[in-house]
Amino acid sequence: MSDPLLSVQDVSRRYFLPRQALFKPAPVQTAVQGATFDLGRGETLGIVGESGSGKSTLAKLVMAFEKPDTGRVLFEGQDINTLSASALRLVRPRFQMVFQDPFGSLDPRRTVGWSIGEPLRAIGGGGRDTITRVEQALTHVGLRALDGNKFPHEFSGGQRQRIAIARAIITRPALLVADEAVSALDVSVQAQILNLLMDLQDDLGLGILFISHDLAVVASICDRILVMQNGRILETGATGDVLGNPQHDYTRTLLAAARM
Repeated sequence: MSDPLLSVQDVSRRYFLPRQALFKPAPVQTAVQGATFDLGRGETLGIVGESGSGKSTLAKLVMAFEKPDTGRVLFEGQDINTLSASALRLVRPRFQMVFQDPFGSLDPRRTVGWSIGEPLRAIGGGGRDTITRVEQALTHVGLRALDGNKFPHEFSGGQRQRIAIARAIITRPALLVADEAVSALDVSVQAQILNLLMDLQDDLGLGILFISHDLAVVASICDRILVMQNGRILETGATGDVLGNPQHDYTRTLLAAARM
């Protein structure tokens, strides 16, 4: 069996909150506690839980936006939190993220082609090769190459999310982290973006970490599901097993709410 693309090992992250009294210690909030899981190449793992369960904090730790207080995050066998800034910069093109708000990740004063090519320029790319790859990324997500000359406000929400995905895949990553990537979209547009992600996974061999509060969405795209509450992983398993025979009361509550 091949080594996992991503391995999260006993990872915890806590935050110190503002002091409530002068002579009392600052309160501590544990956002993630003892998280452990693997993600294989070409696999989609869904992370579900209500708001505040620690899903987005876990995404930040996987992306090395923050460092864990304990534990390790291994990407392609490397502990990304032990890498120097320059070494991490070389590895980062291999794992990219798609956010909930595509408009917020695009510069409104720049063409979308410029924004899509920004990750390549950040690692020393430029010139005709970057232009060609921007055009290829646009067509790969179902847009036209000429759309790169337009500005973000000229596109619908679903089209902007396609642009954000094009920006993420232009570096040819092995891992894509999607944090509530379809939650702000209409149901019909959600289905289009989910189908796009599955097509890209087939074409590029992506491992996808798909974070959502919507069990129905997760069920439609994920091979396995991981359920979080209050920073802890309560249960994990194949999608059909977790949804068909949940082992934890919290998972049953999520399922009941989804059916309302």
